[in-house]
Amino acid sequence: MALPKVSIIMPSYNRAAFIAESIESIRQQTYAAWELIIVDDGSDDDTEDVVRNINDERIRFYKAGRIGIGGAIKNKGLQNASGEFVAFLDSDDLWAPTKIEKQIALLNQFPEAGFSLTGGYNFKTPHQSLEYFYKKQTGIKYDRLFLSFFQSEVPGFTQALLFRRECLQKTGYFREIKAFSDVDFIATLAYHFNGVILYEPLVFRRLHERSYSNPNWIKSYYEGVQLIHDFKDKLPRRLFRSALFKLYINFGEDFLKEANRKQAITQFLKAWQYKPFSVVPLKKAGKAILRRSGCK
Repeated sequence: MALPKVSIIMPSYNRAAFIAESIESIRQQTYAAWELIIVDDGSDDDTEDVVRNINDERIRFYKAGRIGIGGAIKNKGLQNASGEFVAFLDSDDLWAPTKIEKQIALLNQFPEAGFSLTGGYNFKTPHQSLEYFYKKQTGIKYDRLFLSFFQSEVPGFTQALLFRRECLQKTGYFREIKAFSDVDFIATLAYHFNGVILYEPLVFRRLHERSYSNPNWIKSYYEGVQLIHDFKDKLPRRLFRSALFKLYINFGEDFLKEANRKQAITQFLKAWQYKPFSVVPLKKAGKAILRRSGCK
């Protein structure tokens, strides 16, 4: 009996330095029934040459021109996908060899689940972990995971996602009006379908100066705010306010790391509006003011 095919979609933009390693982590998968759809976002380096030099008939390379919107690039990949399952890998990240095999096994074990996520970690030097996606690195969780996204319990990394392509009939494709649509897409999946998390770290996100998220972290926060508002009617009121509270606190702390105390204070005060009985944002704003004035 033939194994069901997995369509792997890989967006790329000027990734000649990393993409061969990312592709190799796919070619090393213990699950062999896959196709790799690389959608290039107008690279002007040697990305295409690197890909063309890899001799594997399962790999297809599409030139999309310069679009600059991650969701639109992924949608072009989805439109060319032929597999029963879909996964994503960025062109500078890596997978463990058993990633696909274990996720397919989980979705076979839980046929009511529409999607699976795995654990993983960020790295700068290969095999040296920085932040892990989850505190636990063993076990599984099968549940309706929708609310967990807004409780900061499930990170929205598409590199960790594998889902049944038929789910697109309910979710639709990625929203192309947003620069950061990954969390929105996974949250929509979780709203419509049960999911299963495999906490084992099988995805490795490379952090480097040219990472897409580095120059766009402020925009990602604003889109996070919009995402919570988009799902407002589907969330308990308390969770809606708590999610915004946590987001603004994190936003303020990141501004402090950038030594932008004025914006940090602004975000802490926005957080306070959603939990007016909490002293946390006021304390954080006060400390930021004292730093600004040179007090200790």
